[in-house]
Amino acid sequence: MSDRIRLTPAMRDLLLEIWEQGSAYPADRNQRRTFEALEERDYIEHVTWGRWQITPLGEIVAKQLAKKGNR
Repeated sequence: MSDRIRLTPAMRDLLLEIWEQGSAYPADRNQRRTFEALEERDYIEHVTWGRWQITPLGEIVAKQLAKKGNR
C-alpha cells in the first residue's frame, strides 16, 4: 500500500468515526454513497440491515489516518 491514502474529507471522517464507534448507519442517501465508496475500497462492510463495520484493511487505514493527525 502506498504512503498516500486518497479519500475525500467525508470518507476520511466516516472511516475514522466507524473505527472509533465500532459500527455506523447511513443517515441519508448522500451519506449512503460515502458508505458504498468505502465498501468498494474494502475499508468497511455491510453486516446487517443498515449496519456497517470496519474491515481489517479499513482498520489499518484508519490507524494511519489517525497517526497523521487527520482527526
